[in-house]
Amino acid sequence: MKKILYMLGALLAAVSCNLDKFPSDALSSESMKDPSNSTVVTDGTYAMFKAILMYDGMVYSANSYVRHYFQMAEFRGDNITLCGYTTDPLNSAIIYKDVSTEGNTGYFWWIAYKILFSANAMIDAIPEDGDAVSRHILGENYFIRAVVHLHLLQIYSFPYSHGRDNLGVVLRTSTDCSETHRSTVGECYDQVEADLKKAAELMKGGSRRGNNGYASYEAAMGILSRVYLYEERWQDCIDVVDEVLAGADPASKLDPDYENLFWKSKTSKEVLWCVAMIPSDWTDQKGSMGSMFYSYSSETGTTAGPGAGGWGEIYYSQPLIDLFNRYPQDLRYRTMAEPYQHNADRKMVYWPIADASTDYRSMWSDTAPTRSADGAYVCKGPDGGSYTVKTRIVNTYPETYITYGGEDIKVSVSDQCYLNRTFPTIYMKKFANMDGGVNVLNSPIVIRWAEVILNRAEAYAHLGNTAGALQDVKVIRERAGLTGEAEMTAANMAERGYDDIVDLVLDERRMELCFEGHRPMDQFRNKKSLDRRYGGCQPWGVIAPDDKRIPYQIPYGEVSVSHIPQNER
Repeated sequence: MKKILYMLGALLAAVSCNLDKFPSDALSSESMKDPSNSTVVTDGTYAMFKAILMYDGMVYSANSYVRHYFQMAEFRGDNITLCGYTTDPLNSAIIYKDVSTEGNTGYFWWIAYKILFSANAMIDAIPEDGDAVSRHILGENYFIRAVVHLHLLQIYSFPYSHGRDNLGVVLRTSTDCSETHRSTVGECYDQVEADLKKAAELMKGGSRRGNNGYASYEAAMGILSRVYLYEERWQDCIDVVDEVLAGADPASKLDPDYENLFWKSKTSKEVLWCVAMIPSDWTDQKGSMGSMFYSYSSETGTTAGPGAGGWGEIYYSQPLIDLFNRYPQDLRYRTMAEPYQHNADRKMVYWPIADASTDYRSMWSDTAPTRSADGAYVCKGPDGGSYTVKTRIVNTYPETYITYGGEDIKVSVSDQCYLNRTFPTIYMKKFANMDGGVNVLNSPIVIRWAEVILNRAEAYAHLGNTAGALQDVKVIRERAGLTGEAEMTAANMAERGYDDIVDLVLDERRMELCFEGHRPMDQFRNKKSLDRRYGGCQPWGVIAPDDKRIPYQIPYGEVSVSHIPQNER
């Protein structure tokens, strides 16, 4: 035990050194290359996904690989609303104005290459012809290397579907860091695919070494299905999912207890790989995974305003709320969304309006609408006039609107909320309440069976296999409590607004995987725009799939030393 603790401490010390004057991945530790230390070094590599290490001469409680990855991957999208300006670096991610000196992008790049170095040390050290345990550990390191490269590509490059020859990231497949250059997107994806295949080969038939925080054969195959989806290799994606299912009913892979899935991610049968946390991993709740999405007061035992327990500055966006509200029984919203200080006895009517002084849209809200004789809400407009809220049916779903300025304008009606805010303050709990605890900590899921099934559904959709796509969607929706009239079929999809089965699957992915880092990538790799024309602090407008601002800036510390090309702006 003393040796294990010593080795782990030495590893973390090595990767936390100040690298201001050196390339991001220039470190060396001979002890990491000793195969007899493979277990502790690999465990230390896993720890780096969640560790808060000294970076740029300081330790910042919000600096971790997993926190930055999930936020950077999600905040470019249209699932979130920021309640106001925040000093957290995530603000620049949301408004597409990140710079190369940003703390979150710098730390994420830096720690990613520390993880790659550690994984490469084990890949170089562990022989392939060892016993089953050592082969499995070797497979875990190939898996880690693939996942980190894939995440780096997602953050710093355009999707594969935009062209193999675009600039990717710095590929590291050994501990030799003497050369640094950006490989192409195609070269990077080829390496990720090769690593996942090798990982699956080495781990197949073996046993996961512990809880879902350790990689497995199924995890490697799940990520491989994602890679093939991103590469638009539709049949390969389907084949991989079929292979890993091995004839099992897809529904049998899902956790029937959806409400507690994310809070027991280390043990749920649905989770293929997560970053396993324990309460002591983050003593500062405001720097934790869920701190931006949720706020909890341990003193009162209730959700509380921004700053209590967590910051609670990020809410569900109106388009996502509208999508879920089509079926109020949907467990994915009913169990994960928690209104903050809403008053069910009073309503508000709200809609976005232009603000000439900014490129945002303010939210106009009447927080005290009256009722007409026939029960309709009557609200005040920004011009002081009174307007009756009417209902119309759009794609079989009810939609509320007013006639304002000679045109029909979609409006929303909800419970009045905290401090008379002009939009709903609805917390998201996927990153909260770990193991049933009352905090804003969670073991975030990187890959789970629901995504794998939806990967196959989308691949079917692109191949024109509507029946196959709808069957996989049905499995996902049934677990969410959407059966009977809520089922999507070939007969009703058009009247519900879906002329293209791909769009139906993408909406299902949006609801099932929201806040898990998929939405911007799903839209942009399909060469679809992101519509952010809803109230909030994100710029009002449509983000085109070829917008040069999509890839984040390569950190200045890397570019200034290695002179690799910076992403254009």
